[in-house]
Formats: sequence, C-alpha cells, structure tokens
Amino acid sequence: MIQDIVQDATRTSSRRLDMALASLDLSKPRYYAGFLRGQAEALFPLETALEAGGIETILRDWPQRARTPALEHDLTVMDVSCDPLPVPHFNDTARMLGVVYVLEASRMSARTMLMRLAHQQPESSAIGATQYLRHGFGKRLWPLFLAALESHPETRADVEGVVEGAQIAFGMFDSTLIPVVSVAAE
Repeated sequence: MIQDIVQDATRTSSRRLDMALASLDLSKPRYYAGFLRGQAEALFPLETALEAGGIETILRDWPQRARTPALEHDLTVMDVSCDPLPVPHFNDTARMLGVVYVLEASRMSARTMLMRLAHQQPESSAIGATQYLRHGFGKRLWPLFLAALESHPETRADVEGVVEGAQIAFGMFDSTLIPVVSVAAE
C-alpha cells in the first residue's frame, strides 16, 4: 500500500516533529502562539502551492480540507503575525498527494495538542484560538484521503513522487518548528 511506503519513508521526520511538539509547554500562551506561527509559516505556502497546482480537481472535497482560514483566525485571536516560507511548486498529482498526506496526518497530532491545551490552559484566551486544531473533527477526511491516495493512477505510477511530496512538507514544518522549540528550551 502507498500509505505504508510513505509512512515508512517519513517515519523519522514524523517522530522528530511529534517529539518537538510534545516538548512544548502549552501552559505558556507564548509557546502556543509560537506553535501557531510555525504551523502557519509552513501551511500557508503549502496550501497555496496545492491550490495553484489544481488540488481541487484531484480532491473534490479540498475546500473542506483547507485549513488556512482556520489558522488565520487563530493567529488573529492570539495577535500573532507570521512570515511564511516561500511557496513551493508542485506540478504533478503524486507530489501534491504526498503533501496532502502530511497535512491530513497532522490532524491526529492536532487532536493531541488540543487535549493538552485544554488541560494546561483551560481558562486561557488560547482556547478561543483552536479552529486550526479542531478543523475537520467529525468528518471522515483521513479515510477518504487514503482511498484517493491508493486508487489514483498517478500515485500508483509514481510512489517516489508521493514520498518526495511528503518529505517536502515534513521539511517545511520541521524548519518552522525548530525556532519554536529552541525558544521553548531556553
């Protein structure tokens, strides 16, 4: 299965990001704000690139999946600005679905972050800035995505392209999270 190949190829990147996120002390609103900033700096250019590449013709439910508006809302609530990374260029389905693999898989980490935030900051204003973390709850986005990933002729013909797209996305999130974790460690 393509999912298994991508998961195996990106296991180290996924673990590194999960460990970095787990190290953030969400009892301090500035670290949550930093997390949101880092997510925006990677997510905004990735979603822009996907839309420029025509992702909505590949995934008809893309408007339900896109999280840029939710993250923009949360940044506004937290009064946080960001400096997005450059927009990458994706000109094929395999790489685009590799990127979407990372974006959709990140929803699982978002649920964990939301639970931690609710536990550590139950009365904080940060609770009002959780549209990004809550986006897609109750929808079957992951299984529907996996069905598209596994059945699309271009992903089946170019599994390496899917892996490359996922690695690009992980690299972007990794580069925006490192400064957040570094500040939190000080």
